[in-house]
Amino acid sequence: MKIVFLRQPYGFIKRADKNLKEKIKEEILKIQKKPFDGYRLRGISLREFFCHHFVFIRVNYRIVYKIAGNLIIVTIATRENFYKDLRVL
Repeated sequence: MKIVFLRQPYGFIKRADKNLKEKIKEEILKIQKKPFDGYRLRGISLREFFCHHFVFIRVNYRIVYKIAGNLIIVTIATRENFYKDLRVL
């Protein structure tokens, strides 16, 4: 399954420090291996999306993705900004 990044997660990864980039890479590989292990988001407009949680240096992060032939990474954000970023979808 090919991984495709939308603009927001690409920019988030580009700005992240080296250690966080490595952690994000590990988590995306976990998602690629078992994409349906993430939980489905609720709400009529969000049903097609899955969410994966991880913690890095005591900060909670969320990766939102969908599966449409490829694994499409929609957004990566801290828990605090997660719901604000989702409203844009």
